[in-house]
Order: sequence, then C-alpha cells, then structure tokens
Amino acid sequence: MRELTVGLIGRGDALDSLAHAARYRPGIRLAGRVDPGAPLPDADRLICAGSSSSERAAVVALALAAGRRIAMPPLLALDDEARRALASGSIVQVSPLVGYAPLREVAQRVRRGEIGRPYGLFALHHLPRDAAADLDARLADLLHYVLEVLESPVVRVYARRSALFGEQDDTWHAILHLADETLVTLEVAACLPAGWPEPERLLVEVTGSDAVLRAEPTRQAVHATKRDGSTRAVPWWPDPSAGYLEAALARLEQTDPPSELRYLEVLSALLSAATEQQAVRLADTGA
Repeated sequence: MRELTVGLIGRGDALDSLAHAARYRPGIRLAGRVDPGAPLPDADRLICAGSSSSERAAVVALALAAGRRIAMPPLLALDDEARRALASGSIVQVSPLVGYAPLREVAQRVRRGEIGRPYGLFALHHLPRDAAADLDARLADLLHYVLEVLESPVVRVYARRSALFGEQDDTWHAILHLADETLVTLEVAACLPAGWPEPERLLVEVTGSDAVLRAEPTRQAVHATKRDGSTRAVPWWPDPSAGYLEAALARLEQTDPPSELRYLEVLSALLSAATEQQAVRLADTGA
C-alpha cells in the first residue's frame, strides 16, 4: 500500500514536535518542511503548525494561489482572503488543543449527550508571563475548540483584554451567551511567574443537567521517591503533536468539512467587544 506523503509548514518548537510525530506515524512519509511563505511541499497532505498570525496569513495566500487544502491552527485574520479560504475549504482549521487526549474525550462525551442539557463551560489557559505576545493565538485556539464542543449558535459576547501582570496586555476574559442559554467563560492569561512548576496550565470544565466533565491535561507529573522517603513531582504530559497530526489528517479527509465561518464571526465579535468595552450581539441566527 502506498504511503501517504505529508508536507509541513511553519517553524519553531511546535513544528519540530509535529515533524517528529510524522516520522514515527505508520503509513505516512514526511515529504518535507518549509517556512511560511516558501513554495509548498509536493505532498498528498499539507499541515501548518507553530506560526504567527502574519505567517498564517502567508500560508492562506499560498493555499488560495495553489488551489491546495492546508490544515492549520485557527486564523487570527478577519479579512476577505481569510473568509474566501475558509468558505472554499482551502484552509481547514484545527485547534492545537485537540492534540490533548483528555480534551478530545471531553468533546466527544459532550457531543454524545452524556452531560444532558449543557448549562455552562469554563476554560482557561495560563501561560508564562513572558508569553504575552502569544495571547491572541491562544485565545483563538481555545475559542475554536469550544465552538466544536458546543453546537448551539452564539448570540451575544463580551470580552476584555487587560494588562494585569505587566505593561502590555496579558489577559483575555470572554463571555459567550449561546442560543440554548449555555454560558461560556474563557480566560487566557500570561500570568505564571518564573519558576512556576508547570510551563502552562490548561483546564476545561463543562456542566450539564446530568454530569460535569473536567479535564486538566497539563496537570500530570512523574513522582520520584528517593530512598530517604522524600518525593519530588516533575510535571510531565504526552506531547500533543501526535494528536494534532491525527486530527489534521482526519479533517483533510473530510469531503464536506464543517463551516468555519462561524468561528470567524464569533472571533470578530469578541474583538469588537474588547475594543468597544461593551457586549456585542451577533445576527439573529447566531454563529
């Protein structure tokens, strides 16, 4: 059976981890990796990871020009080019958060109806204080994940972007009201001080009429006990790159992927709410 060739786009640690996952995944062969903006690799499937907002925009332009489909983290651009790419299926968005098995499990259980009627969802992503520049991208990743967990249209949003731990904006707080009265609260903050045991903290909790689901994929550790009885906990969790790779490949296989314009409409509303410092109502049909 012919191996599936995969080309990777991006740079940085996230792409290095994704390349490692691709090399050891049976049935596929890594056809190459390029920087954003470079000619696309000659491969059956194209996946982008670890790129900034401007770099992701360059990938969108390449996808439209070459007529190729590319799986990549959620876009931050709200321009016409981004809308064309999503509407045509040239860009398929995959939140890096689905790389975490516990978060995939939460999403599947909610979609199967195991929590009954959804009442609320709370999610937070805490980053080191020197990661404030990544704040918008992490909000986009969390928002995209949440919109795949909960299918009810978003009817109203409120958001605030603040500087709580330094001179530049380092915190997002967002509230989403859904048509079925589910209340979603999102918090993304570059707040972890130097020396904090975990490099980041990620939590998702979904409350329903029949059950509450809670996942903290970054709260795992290896406990080392010495002969004198002292114990030290070393934070550890599986690399989410393998899960992201599988999710990206699965989404690229879909002939009729879900509409991603809903995500853009909600993101646009959140940005407007943060700028105007007031709630923003979406169209009557929601998003």
